[in-house]
Amino acid sequence: MRGLVLSVLVSVLWTSTPVAHDDPEAKPYKSADAYQIYGLPLPQEESYGFANGTLIIREETVSNPEVPMPGLMPPPSPPCVTPEAGSQFKDAIADYNRLNNKTWLLQREFQLDKPYEIVSSNTIDALFKEGSWEGFYKRYPDSGGYIIMSAVGFNKEKTRAMVYMGSSCGLRCGRWGLHLFEKVHSKWKEVPGVTCNMMS
Repeated sequence: MRGLVLSVLVSVLWTSTPVAHDDPEAKPYKSADAYQIYGLPLPQEESYGFANGTLIIREETVSNPEVPMPGLMPPPSPPCVTPEAGSQFKDAIADYNRLNNKTWLLQREFQLDKPYEIVSSNTIDALFKEGSWEGFYKRYPDSGGYIIMSAVGFNKEKTRAMVYMGSSCGLRCGRWGLHLFEKVHSKWKEVPGVTCNMMS
C-alpha cells in the first residue's frame, strides 16, 4: 500500500443503500451540472492518469460506496465530512442521499481530454470472473483500470456539490473518496471538508 489516510468519522445524516446491479428501473442520468462536476476530480483519479488509451467508466452509478466492486479494495465508509462542511453542505448531502437511493446510468456527456467508454457492470463483472485483472486488461489493455462514481448531490442554488468517485487499476492500485465543490465567482472549485480518503 502506498498510503491510507483515514481520520475520525463525524456524525452527519447519511443514508446508504446497496448497489443495484441490473436495476430494471435504472434511468439515464442527465444533468449538465453533474457532468461538469465529474470533469473536475476525474483527472486526479489513478485510472485517468494511467490510461494510455481509452478510459473506462462504469455505467451504473454507485449507490453505496461501502459495497466493494470487482478488483477494488473496500472504500472508506461515510460519513466522511467535518461538522462545518456537514452544516454548509447539508442540502447537497440530502440531495446526494436522495439521488443515490437508486442506480442511474451514466451517459456520454463527459467533457474529457481522453477518449472514454462507458461499460456496464455486467461486462466488468464477467471480466473479473474470467481471471480478475488479467481478464480486464486483456479486454481493455490501455485503460489504466476503471472508474466508478455516484450521482452528484447539489444544494438548491446549485452552488455546492458533493460526489463520490473511485478508481482501481490493480490489486494495490486505486483511489476512492468523496469530493466537495463550491461555486465561487461562477466557477466550481474543490473545497476542504472531507475527512477520509483511501489509496492503495
